[in-house]
Amino acid sequence: MHLTNMKIHIKLSAMLLALLGVTSCKDNLEESPYSSLGKDVAFKDEDGLNQATIGVYQAWTTTDHSDIFNRFILAESGHRYATAGILGSGADPYYRFGHNAVSGAFESVWTRFYKIIYRANTVIDNAKMAVPGEEEEADPYIAEARVLRAYAYFNLVRLFGGVPLILREVKSFEDEDLIFAGKATEAEVYDAILADLTFAETILPDSRGGAELGRVSAGTVKALMGKVYLTMAGKPLNRTENYQKAAAKLSELVGAANEETYDMELLPNFADVFAIANERNREIVLSFGYFVNPSNQNGNILPFHLFPSGLVNGDEQTNYGLTYDFYKLYEKTDTRRDFTLVSKYAFTGGARAGAQEGDSIVYDAASSHYMNLRTKQPFAHDDFKYGIAFGKLAREARAPGAPVQGYNADLIELRFSDVLLMLAEALVETGKPAEALPLLNRVRARAKAAPSKATAVPALRAAIRNERRLELSGEFNTVFDIRRWGTLQEEIGAMSEDQIVDNILIPYTPRLELYPIPQSQLDANPNLRQNDGW
Repeated sequence: MHLTNMKIHIKLSAMLLALLGVTSCKDNLEESPYSSLGKDVAFKDEDGLNQATIGVYQAWTTTDHSDIFNRFILAESGHRYATAGILGSGADPYYRFGHNAVSGAFESVWTRFYKIIYRANTVIDNAKMAVPGEEEEADPYIAEARVLRAYAYFNLVRLFGGVPLILREVKSFEDEDLIFAGKATEAEVYDAILADLTFAETILPDSRGGAELGRVSAGTVKALMGKVYLTMAGKPLNRTENYQKAAAKLSELVGAANEETYDMELLPNFADVFAIANERNREIVLSFGYFVNPSNQNGNILPFHLFPSGLVNGDEQTNYGLTYDFYKLYEKTDTRRDFTLVSKYAFTGGARAGAQEGDSIVYDAASSHYMNLRTKQPFAHDDFKYGIAFGKLAREARAPGAPVQGYNADLIELRFSDVLLMLAEALVETGKPAEALPLLNRVRARAKAAPSKATAVPALRAAIRNERRLELSGEFNTVFDIRRWGTLQEEIGAMSEDQIVDNILIPYTPRLELYPIPQSQLDANPNLRQNDGW
């Protein structure tokens, strides 16, 4: 880690910065802006401990917003259906596997996750200071911080493999064992993740409501544990006994009684899950809040980088696309198709690229361009092929005066439909396909897609994997699913040079199963070793 960055992070460990309230519905938010608080102040009482814990949540959405798009690209662009957007490929070089250790997305994403870890460690190590004589009162806050730390490490290990495990607060430059920690093995990272989640599972409430809506719960923990077990069962660890553990844990959330206990459900209408007016609904298992107001100008930048230009504001950049072949995977009746992908829309906002307010913009599969039906001309660019824009976010304009990244849409990390599909997958892999099929079809029924009739294990396995793409595309799952299934070589083999703008597609090599450790981290830490092949 850069020395200057390390100084910043140590300061964050010692003095919690910018503890902003981001844990309840936007209507209930009360901001408490801070600048720099010493630990004796931040942890002087339970209210301070609560604010410090909120600061860990806030680290997921803090103002260095560009890494959110980078994280999206790293989790969603390395597969057979990823291609350029209207304005080119902001996903380059990652979607064509041309990245290396100095490619910028890696440093920004790495820094974000370790910022979260540092803040979590500060809460974990100092929480009991806030409640002297009643130390058990600190346990729920410690549990929250440990869940958020576990989720940061879960992202890191799936992106980069073994990474430094820093599980206590960095207090000074004398903590060289932490500052210059070497890579733990992937197995060690997963052990730490499970230890954090296991601690939290029995301490946190089953669900949250009211002013606590959005904070992690025992239901959140069980869903994350199921996902961790399912990931460990696949590549590279191949601990297949964890399929049974995943099935057991996820089963605790499914069924009428369990869904009532943990306040989860599959909403009747797919688009409603993503509506701003309906944020943190019962289908959302984990999300992080974005809101824009005079003291917090930065919001969720994903709509700006993903929506087609003119969908809601007129200046969207569209730096990522999906191929028409992906669009065709959906049945015509599937309500997810035209919400996940924007095949046609009415242009809004100031005139741009030959389009005016109200023009009909329609994707033309034959030319791989959007066409303006009024002008009969390709929209924005005709000198390269590009894909259909991603639209699975709240399609609401920015607030007046907000910057281009200032969208209010929360960042959805885990939904109950994912729980159902993970449980279906775990049941198939433990020899119970008859129990898996109804779960798959429950998700398909909500989308008004025809029920699957697959019964044999290979066919049902393929159906569930396909359903994960249709249901969860763009939700930080695609690349991770491919890696744990061991199908990356197949994905690259299915790609076409037509998908690649002004460059070549890199052929498969085993090193592509992980991203490289950022070169800046290797330069700053002599104990850190690069991933094989990089």
